[in-house]
Amino acid sequence: MKMLKKSLVAGAVAALPLCAPLTQALAQAYPSKPVRIYTSAPAGPYDIVLRGISPALQQGLGQPIIIENKTGANYVPLGEICARSTPDGYNLCTGDVYTSVLNVQAYNKLSYGAKDFTPIIHFGYLYSALIVHPSVPANNLRELLALAKAKPDALNFGTPGPATNSSMYVDYWKKTNVASFQNIAYKSFVQSLNAVVSGEVNAAIFGLGQSMAQVRAGKVRALAIIGEGPSKLAPGVPTFREAGVDLTILNWGGLLGPAGLPRDIVMRWNGEMKKVLTDAALREKFVEGQGFEQAPPSGGSPEEFNSFLQSEHTKLAKIVQITGLRLD
Repeated sequence: MKMLKKSLVAGAVAALPLCAPLTQALAQAYPSKPVRIYTSAPAGPYDIVLRGISPALQQGLGQPIIIENKTGANYVPLGEICARSTPDGYNLCTGDVYTSVLNVQAYNKLSYGAKDFTPIIHFGYLYSALIVHPSVPANNLRELLALAKAKPDALNFGTPGPATNSSMYVDYWKKTNVASFQNIAYKSFVQSLNAVVSGEVNAAIFGLGQSMAQVRAGKVRALAIIGEGPSKLAPGVPTFREAGVDLTILNWGGLLGPAGLPRDIVMRWNGEMKKVLTDAALREKFVEGQGFEQAPPSGGSPEEFNSFLQSEHTKLAKIVQITGLRLD
């Protein structure tokens, strides 16, 4: 009997060196087929970034990367397909302030929640600018807000609907007695931009790249940027915080997977995305070239991205409560 036990123990010990390579081989087997990444509108910033960097990702992962667009209904379909996917690493999605945070806070009924995603990596912020028509007698953001408080609804603000940062700013300022603008809703961001350029509205918020193009053309003035720090796209233009407004509703981009995504797959994607973000040529052309700015936690760990998401939920929950925004 003792001899049998010794034989079994010896056999188990002898098998241990074989198990480790086998486990490593299984981990290295991912991905063994194409990976699909869902994102928002075609030709939008997230779509262009992913299609631009996908050849580098394919080379690193050894499998094709398929980019698929999910549009409509305040980004809800995008969040749904990601949250409902099998957590095996073959279906991922882009995350942003609307899909991943605002929808969770502003819908009474939603088929997914904050815990239905696995954060992988934050890859950048989409900065915006608050721009005004040249006829507006305000030289900075504080002066604009003072004007809108002194004469309620005398100044109008072009927004592309309730589930946008510009509309939330207008509603938040009104509810907190900071300023009272007349909210003029358009069907898209582009329409709101054109409205302020033409003088149809006094102010609007728009993506930094296109806003500054209009500034250089002398058609609008930029009073402040919505960002985590200064931008080389807008030299000399202060951030909201620098202008004395401590409320920053930023759009940002990140890569997410469904809840329960294995750690080794999370770290594999985190590492591959970091390679792209640290490649100066790729970053400049496909990430910064689409208006994405790098600031913490961009390019950081999944844990840093997770902490960022938690802080975003806390911030947006407060804004939704104050403004009364509901998207149902």
